[in-house]
Amino acid sequence: MRDKITTEFIAKTAMLLAIALVFQIGLKGIGQPLVGPLVNFVLIMSVYLVGTLSGLIVGFLTPLIAFFFGITPFLPIVPFIMIGNGLYVLFLKFFKDRLNSSKEIISIIISSIIKYLFLAISVRYIVVLFVQIPPKVVAAFSIPQLYTALIGGILAFIVKTFLPEDMISNS
Repeated sequence: MRDKITTEFIAKTAMLLAIALVFQIGLKGIGQPLVGPLVNFVLIMSVYLVGTLSGLIVGFLTPLIAFFFGITPFLPIVPFIMIGNGLYVLFLKFFKDRLNSSKEIISIIISSIIKYLFLAISVRYIVVLFVQIPPKVVAAFSIPQLYTALIGGILAFIVKTFLPEDMISNS
């Protein structure tokens, strides 16, 4: 991860964060089935368009801001969402760099599974040690996380295929 923090990097990352926040805040009433894939889409597009550090920044800030806007109801879950997003971005980049481009979809699938497993295990077995979580919230942090990560990642992969090669980041 050798992203240089330039004015262009900051501007692009800020724009991608703003897009993710528009999805989170603007579609708040619609819920996870639509907002989750869109935020995951932005996370992966951040990696594709700017670089891994951009994806991490967007992935760390979106759950924190979602908490302050009342979208994520429990503060103890926020750090786990941040870590889950970070794992999603880092493992996407890790496997993307090691697989040829024809197998890049596999990196999306693997990183989605890792994010899902981390969130499902964390919420079910770790967060509950500190705070009581309603079963509905525990359910939202299980299999729906896999679906939203897969859909967002695959959507980003599809969009990326239509972008000019010089728009895609190598970092």
